[in-house]
Amino acid sequence: MIGNVLIVETSTEAGSVAIARDGALLAELSFSSRDSVTGVRTEALGPAVARCLALGSISARELSAIVCGAGPGGFTSLRSAAALAKGLCSALRIPLYAVSSLDLLAWSAIVPDGSFIAALHAGRNEWFAADVNLANQTMIVGAAELLGDEELRARAGRMHAQLIGPGLDYDVSPRADAMIARLSEIEVRGAVDLDSWEPAYGRLAEAQVKWEAVHGRPLSV
Repeated sequence: MIGNVLIVETSTEAGSVAIARDGALLAELSFSSRDSVTGVRTEALGPAVARCLALGSISARELSAIVCGAGPGGFTSLRSAAALAKGLCSALRIPLYAVSSLDLLAWSAIVPDGSFIAALHAGRNEWFAADVNLANQTMIVGAAELLGDEELRARAGRMHAQLIGPGLDYDVSPRADAMIARLSEIEVRGAVDLDSWEPAYGRLAEAQVKWEAVHGRPLSV
């Protein structure tokens, strides 16, 4: 992917942004979406993007594309990143590309050839998970699924697979800069439609779940 590319990843509370120019890293910044002392949610994404642009010595007007982590993951953080990315792309008239956060999680880990499962906490004792196979430097990441904790562990046992994800066998989080080596592949997949695209949250928002439980019917969208 040619030009200056902003990369944004917020599927977990350990968010990150990066700037690449013609496939080379210019700047990278990690941040937390919650205050480290109080645990209160913070609006850290916007300042992180502004700081990363400054570190890369470029302005938003110089961006040629944006790549955004597409989930599954935290509803609020994914929605914030999508809104920021879509707003910038619309204003700047540049393309937006979306990447599964489980793909990115697998790309963020340094692993040998073999079978793995990329997994992110989904709450309620569940995980967003995808099978991963690496052979001869070719990594194939399967479709995202929602698995219970026992189901995830049993699946890993049957596959003789190690787990990739925060607090797991390969303790990593999805990192924005891990997309840089894959920018050409991402570009080939094609840009998303700005009007219709939204992240794959992996499940309904907690507020919608509670509303439907109270009202006894699906919430019309």
